[in-house]
Amino acid sequence: MIQVDDKPMPWQEGMTVASLLAQVDDARFCSVVRLNGKLVSSPKFEQTEVPDNAEVRLLPLVAGG
Repeated sequence: MIQVDDKPMPWQEGMTVASLLAQVDDARFCSVVRLNGKLVSSPKFEQTEVPDNAEVRLLPLVAGG
């Protein structure tokens, strides 16, 4: 089991950030995640594995001026 923005989600062997985001509604605007306190940017989503019992925070892209 993992926590995604304080909501429990099932964990799967070999889960990556990319495969996790494919299961989360409205995650298409997510450019960075915080995985167990460490920032992971979108170029590394495919190769970054999510361990069991992980805490994930979705950080959407924000533009300002």
